[in-house]
Amino acid sequence: MPVKPNGYLRIPEGSPDTPASYYYGEDDIHPPEPEEIEEKLRKVGSMGEVAARVVDRIAHEAEERKHMIGGVDHLWIMMSDTADFNPACTSVFTMRDHVTVEMMAEQLTRQSEKFPRYRQRLDSTGRLLHGATFVDDPDFNIMRHIRARRLPEPAGKKELDALVGEVIAEPWDLSRPLWDTVIVENYHDEDGAVCAIIARGHHTLADGQGFVISQLYMTSYYDDLRQMMDGAATKLHKAKRGQLLPSEYNASLAPLDPYASYTLTAPFIQLFLGLLFWLSQLGRTVFSVFWSTYQALRMVAFFFFTFWRIEMVVDEQPADARTAQREFSSSRVFSMQEIKLCQQAFSGPRPGFAVAGVPKDQRKNVRSKVKHVTLNDVVCSVMADVLGEEIRNKPAPRSIWGKTKRSINQILPSPVPFFIPISIRAPGDWSMRNLSTGANVYLPPARTLTPDISVRELHAHIHRCRYELSLFKHSLWPRFCFHVLQLSGQAPVLFPLSWFPKSKEDRMLVRLMRRWVIKPIADACLQSCKFINVVPGPAKRPITMAGVEVAKWVALPPQGGAGTIGIGVISYAGGISIAVSADRVPGSEGVTRRICESFERRFALYVARAKEVLDHQD
Repeated sequence: MPVKPNGYLRIPEGSPDTPASYYYGEDDIHPPEPEEIEEKLRKVGSMGEVAARVVDRIAHEAEERKHMIGGVDHLWIMMSDTADFNPACTSVFTMRDHVTVEMMAEQLTRQSEKFPRYRQRLDSTGRLLHGATFVDDPDFNIMRHIRARRLPEPAGKKELDALVGEVIAEPWDLSRPLWDTVIVENYHDEDGAVCAIIARGHHTLADGQGFVISQLYMTSYYDDLRQMMDGAATKLHKAKRGQLLPSEYNASLAPLDPYASYTLTAPFIQLFLGLLFWLSQLGRTVFSVFWSTYQALRMVAFFFFTFWRIEMVVDEQPADARTAQREFSSSRVFSMQEIKLCQQAFSGPRPGFAVAGVPKDQRKNVRSKVKHVTLNDVVCSVMADVLGEEIRNKPAPRSIWGKTKRSINQILPSPVPFFIPISIRAPGDWSMRNLSTGANVYLPPARTLTPDISVRELHAHIHRCRYELSLFKHSLWPRFCFHVLQLSGQAPVLFPLSWFPKSKEDRMLVRLMRRWVIKPIADACLQSCKFINVVPGPAKRPITMAGVEVAKWVALPPQGGAGTIGIGVISYAGGISIAVSADRVPGSEGVTRRICESFERRFALYVARAKEVLDHQD
């Protein structure tokens, strides 16, 4: 039988009527019968039906991808899978009257109606080409997320702090909505609080700002917050179109205000202001590219210069056995007036520059036009001193590597590394998406950590920290990295942490890569800094929740890697307070309480030196 070189039969030409049996033997595969082909075509459907199914599938996939969480949301899940990392955002409220489970359930029901993620759970996690989504939990019950607890006597701050540490350390169940609320029924303190509420949310649920916004929705501050956020969105919308008064762009343009209302000149003023806005935006962007690159290079240099020799605040832990326990503490409330004293005393090129020549009774809103010191500058400067002193006073390391790091750090500069978030949330954005990026900032402690520090030394120290923070705040690279990372939400395979999940540790390659490559790199990044987050809250007056006044409010970001700490700073009712979480390690118990107490003492020293400067100006 003639055969083609490729193995197929050569059908003789001119023999169209030759029966098929001539070419196929008993053992050959028979061609499909016409009836079989017709049956398969009937099952597949017509061309139009096939096209309709394909279009439906594409539309379904597009709809799913529209609702997938972003890459930053997904990052927290992957970090939890890779390292010993618990991405918990926490708020603690102390209340001036008792709050019952029923009262709290009513408020949380309202909250979950406004923010649907509170009644949703994660779905499609662990896939490489398809990101996770939040879907409605069919078994959602608000009462499953509310617990009532009683503290052991005397049921004061110490006992509450211990309970908060327990709540922070609880593992997450990704099969249910990612939040919990604990009502502490018998807490009381010297400030008149008789109850406390602990609220915890997974960082994938929301970023710190989104979590705080959702908490404020349950309070009397909501109307003010809505007006402020919507007003900012409206103002930005008008600014982009040149529709604000000239003086609202810059005080020096106030003489043009009358012309903005004249029929003949108004269009030209609007065009001029619109061009001014966008040209200034372009100029700032071009200017920021240079400083952003400079800041990024400094950060990378500092990282490689320090990550391998960073001394942790807590005592040493085994490299592969991080403790699951956490401890927590918070400071007293510091008056915003004390912060303002520090700003007025230390802003400018020399102490007292901002208020020089200004009568005492006219200093309320005075600020320096150059080298102005912000609240963040003051708080971070104090915290750098506190952590530098805490590390210096730690007991001597026991391990050889610990002793080696201590010896090296006595010779080389050892700035304190902080990871500081940057919110890129647009005005008026009420979503709970993660809209924060951030970067490491390396702040040196003051050269003199004793109370003997002089005014000039303190001024120089604050401005060294202000310089580092200014570079960081104006950097574009964290924002650029945020948008690149967001892409991995559509396809987690784009992010290397997804390649070797814990669920596949039964495979030798995955197990080896996780132990010797992925986890060491993740741990080095997480242990290279302390997380600090400054959140603006209702700064002017107390607020109520469920009709009960909130006496004190503290908020806390997630804690990073083993041995690091999480630091939260929030403004409330005319003051600020700090909260700290850390690993609970034998040999360094009470470290969070010591840090808070040291912060109080060091901040009091800053205020005393600020008063000396201002009194000298008088």
